[in-house]
Amino acid sequence: MKVINPPHKNNHTEQVSSIEKYINESKAKFNLILSEVVNSKDAEAHKVESSIFKQLLELGLFLLKLYFANHNRGDYGKTVETAQGRARRGRISEKTCFSIFGKIKVTRYLYYTDNKTFAPLDILPNLPMRCYSYYLSEMLNQLNIKDAYSEGVDFVKKFFGQQISVSASETVSDEGSVSYEEFYELEKTLEEPEEKKDFTAVSFDGKGVPMIKKEAVKITGRRGKGEKRQKKKEALVGAEYNINANIRTADEVADNPVYPEKKANEKKQEKAQNIRYIASIAKPKKEVMEVIYEEIKNESFIEKPLLCLMDGSLCLWNQLKTVFKDIPNKVYILDIIHALEYVWLIAHIMYKEGGEDAENYVFQKLKLILEGKISSYVMELEAEMKNGKWKNKSHQKKFKKVITYFKNHRQYMKYDEYPAEGYPIGTGVVESACSHIIKDRMEISGARWGIKGAESVLRLRSVVKSKDWDDYWDFFTSRGRDKEFIADDYNSFNIQEKACA
Repeated sequence: MKVINPPHKNNHTEQVSSIEKYINESKAKFNLILSEVVNSKDAEAHKVESSIFKQLLELGLFLLKLYFANHNRGDYGKTVETAQGRARRGRISEKTCFSIFGKIKVTRYLYYTDNKTFAPLDILPNLPMRCYSYYLSEMLNQLNIKDAYSEGVDFVKKFFGQQISVSASETVSDEGSVSYEEFYELEKTLEEPEEKKDFTAVSFDGKGVPMIKKEAVKITGRRGKGEKRQKKKEALVGAEYNINANIRTADEVADNPVYPEKKANEKKQEKAQNIRYIASIAKPKKEVMEVIYEEIKNESFIEKPLLCLMDGSLCLWNQLKTVFKDIPNKVYILDIIHALEYVWLIAHIMYKEGGEDAENYVFQKLKLILEGKISSYVMELEAEMKNGKWKNKSHQKKFKKVITYFKNHRQYMKYDEYPAEGYPIGTGVVESACSHIIKDRMEISGARWGIKGAESVLRLRSVVKSKDWDDYWDFFTSRGRDKEFIADDYNSFNIQEKACA
């Protein structure tokens, strides 16, 4: 921004007066705090601590007023030169700034081009469009993604003395998530991992989110006789990560899932690194997968394959195959724990639940599976199914369920090859995300969600889980001005920032 004429002299005089006023008020407040601390020897420490903090908040309000006073109402001269042409100084307008210290009324000059209006004091210090400061918004978002909106509002009122409505707090989170897709498209995809691991892996899993009534009635799904309408809508969680090879034997793999108390054969698991999480309830599942595909599509999968790990949802497997069809070298891996759950079903038919015989059965059949003998186990189950001992209808149904599962997923169960190549065979990364991103927040007591609110919180929780929060918030606040330029108030106005004369 280029100044054509100097600011008002009267405005300069008022600026100096305001600056002196807030400097004096700040000094007086600080001296008062010092005096009270010196004279509080007989007071309890926690009460002194609380008093200091509250008065420091009051001091912060004086200092913030001093900051704005130093901007002289955004008076940059009678006319300024901008990218849209020469702009003329006009009337003074008032804007509320709601900070962590309290509310401040900021008076600032409006400037006009032929048909556009803007306030330099909104743009140059990067004030958000709404009254809530970016710092207060960040605090609210951090609270909202961990607990109910009302809990965050109560926290801010209790410790900072600021009254914010629950609906305003929800809006802050909705707006705080708007830069999510742009951030990952423009920023994170350009970064190379600090340490490259042996394999790149992708994993997906679904988790239900309880919906408000008007959203729940939209959920379609086949219901069995006597079943109630669904009240949850499934969100899809995805993870893309790097991991080093971890070569294991069948015995080393089999011990831990069945006998976790045994440590003798346990081999230290490789940890996933450079994890990128995504969770969405608004996007179709295919689009969620496409986001991860776009991030890894340019990697080389010639010497080392892309590892695709999921549970037993055939629908997800079919979508994954479609989305990642252009990746030349892929390995499909069914989560071993999900496969093991079906072995346990049979064990609890044949043996007492929780007994040693059931454990021994599962261990032996898991070793069989890990040796790649899925077909042998299926044949064994089919023979057992015909055994007169298991003619019970419930038993027959379970046998059929397990046999069908192993037949349908056999192509993803090459467990005799996976550990020998050092591949992971568990979906712990994405299952952990389902718990941390969705269950721990979306399913808290009494929570019911609309699509928009749920999507906002899932986005922000994904950013935190991916350890990208600081980078994301810097990006979000830096894009704030660009967002203002396309708002109705500024009608795509773009100001040239130059030092004022």
